[in-house]
Amino acid sequence: MRQKIRLVRLVVIILTLAALAIPLAAHAAVVGRFTLIKGQVDVLKGGKVPGVPAKVQDGVEPGDVIRTKSGAKAQLSMVDASVITLAPESRLAVADYQYDPARGERRAVLRLFRGLVHTVVNRIIKTEEPDFIMETHTATIGVRGTDWYTLLGPNATGVYLPNGILSVSSNVPAVAGSIRLPSRHFTQVVQGMPPSLPQPLTPEILRMLEKLMDTGLTGGGLGFGSPASGTGAQYQTPLTLPGSPDQKLLQQTIPPVLAPQHQTPAPVQTTPAPGPVQTGPHGSVP
Repeated sequence: MRQKIRLVRLVVIILTLAALAIPLAAHAAVVGRFTLIKGQVDVLKGGKVPGVPAKVQDGVEPGDVIRTKSGAKAQLSMVDASVITLAPESRLAVADYQYDPARGERRAVLRLFRGLVHTVVNRIIKTEEPDFIMETHTATIGVRGTDWYTLLGPNATGVYLPNGILSVSSNVPAVAGSIRLPSRHFTQVVQGMPPSLPQPLTPEILRMLEKLMDTGLTGGGLGFGSPASGTGAQYQTPLTLPGSPDQKLLQQTIPPVLAPQHQTPAPVQTTPAPGPVQTGPHGSVP
């Protein structure tokens, strides 16, 4: 009798756990869908390899990483009506994306690891702090109802704003100097430095960015990666980020954005100074 009771209890526990597992599995909500796929685009589900080929109307979830290969392009329509377009050879992670229209709440965090992305945030939510964040390896961008381009070089980020207002700062908390980037201006954030002063976003620059959205950085033929001209220039030409090397480095993947950590500098090794030179009968002896 006791064995039957134990067996019944065990069955009840198993059925309860199975019932609980269903909503847990469905908890990973779709926060956006592909509305455009051109060429080879894949998704690292949960950030894990191997990549899964993306198709129009496929959903993306928090933790997914979207990759566009050479000559490829992708566009996402998010649950809050934001639109994200990736140029060829780009990599973007949906780190977090929560949206509650009934409460007027949003928490979106995107991380750009490589390439060029055009982002349009259509819905403005009244909050004290930006509720839509773009992170790169050098910069943090806070957004409210904005249309902008984020362009990555190996050690700098270019932020180009046709419309809206952005808050741009270094991703290193110890580096002061956050700026409010006004409409039709751009700034550049070099690793470990504050953003540059806003500069006018001309129609020529905007056309170049639009072209790069179709060609990618390594296929645009627009001088990306060319050395700066002149001497003593702190910032280079609009589409040539400081420190950008040749095309080979542009094809490398930038490591994920991590929280800055205090590191102890490595000890500096010095070479002992040479001793006095002794002279012999036939001249100097080393």
